[in-house]
Amino acid sequence: MLRLEWNSLREGDRVLVHDADDPELRLLAGVVAGVLNTSGSNEVSIKVTSSVGMRVIQPQRLSVHHDPVDFDGQCWRCAGPQSASRAAPRPRRGA
Repeated sequence: MLRLEWNSLREGDRVLVHDADDPELRLLAGVVAGVLNTSGSNEVSIKVTSSVGMRVIQPQRLSVHHDPVDFDGQCWRCAGPQSASRAAPRPRRGA
């Protein structure tokens, strides 16, 4: 999630979070539980429910999507390792 989107989150907003405790980084549905405004990226707490129960986490903004999610191909977690072989190489400067 871009910083502008992250800093616009408010309590009650629905999001999807990649579970850092899951080796497959699956998405969990969550609800913003709290926002602490800071000078850079806000500190956002999100309530999620997983197989181990309900918990409140403070994920990094790049592991969070809006719900419903609009997959734009920018999230390496969503793309997964299988997409690395299909990724187009970046052009080199001066080439």
